Amino acid sequence: MELKPHDLLKIKKVEDLISYTPVPDWVEAALAKAPFVVVRRARAAQGLVAVGIRGSVRSERFGTFLPVDLIVNRMSPEQLAEEKGWKNRSKEIFQSLEQISNVMERASLQWGPVGSLGFELVSGNETVTEKSDIDIVIRFSRKLTLNAAKKIDDILKKNPFRIDAQVDMTEGAFSLSEYAISGEKEILVRTADGPLLKKVKNHPLLYSQ
Repeated sequence: MELKPHDLLKIKKVEDLISYTPVPDWVEAALAKAPFVVVRRARAAQGLVAVGIRGSVRSERFGTFLPVDLIVNRMSPEQLAEEKGWKNRSKEIFQSLEQISNVMERASLQWGPVGSLGFELVSGNETVTEKSDIDIVIRFSRKLTLNAAKKIDDILKKNPFRIDAQVDMTEGAFSLSEYAISGEKEILVRTADGPLLKKVKNHPLLYSQ
């Protein structure tokens, strides 16, 4: 099973998690309500995957680890984009995902909703609020040239909701907006070893597919 950052994993019980620090009191209740964790961009020991747990408020976030063989189910952002479950949601913010989907399909890019929108689509729990942004991840490919990134970024900025688009590659992730105006200068790339300033060039070895 190939796991990538932002994948949502269903687990059986909180006891399946491996934590090297005290587990906050809210974690058990959060997982009882929605037994899903999100894959983090962090290194993990053999047989484990780094995951994050989200509570009912923004301040409730906890990083821990999960044995890969205890994963019940995996849902990737790309799968959410393919299923288009947002069409069954009444909140206006979900309807914006259809416009984003059309943009990505025209550009032949793999993408998907993450953050609170992705979590609500998978878990069914009300995690999206009036203050929520639209978080999406785009998988880096040869089609995402600087020119294409600029055009896509300009379109996304016209959306009535703020869109935070992150581009994912094998080495890490970076902001679509920063990449679009970089002119091949160094930009901030979030890696498993922490943030780094790097030149992002469109090279096959960087693709996350």
